Amino acid sequence: MEEILDIQWGLNLADNDEQLYRTLLEFYLSDNKFDVKELHRLIMISKDEAASYIHRVKGASRQIGAKAASSQGQLIEDILREKATGNLAPLINVFCGIYEKTLKAVNAYLGTEEN
Repeated sequence: MEEILDIQWGLNLADNDEQLYRTLLEFYLSDNKFDVKELHRLIMISKDEAASYIHRVKGASRQIGAKAASSQGQLIEDILREKATGNLAPLINVFCGIYEKTLKAVNAYLGTEEN
């Protein structure tokens, strides 16, 4: 499995500007909320909307170096967009665990308490 939070990779994406990286991490915590119930609700309504929802979380994860969340999100998005086949339930369960670990890693880096 890929790294939960590759800080060096994330810093590289932020042009090695640690203040910018910290800002991105703070936005990840405040603006990138993932709710598995919301994902399931969207799947029932529209797979396109569900794919857009997971795409947003995946993209934000990639931007900070959360490689595992980004990769797992891509697998889910590909199935929702019918670019791949597979059983969504176990992939979503794995994603939820990775996302929680990512939040913990971000909070640890920032030295903040969990949201």
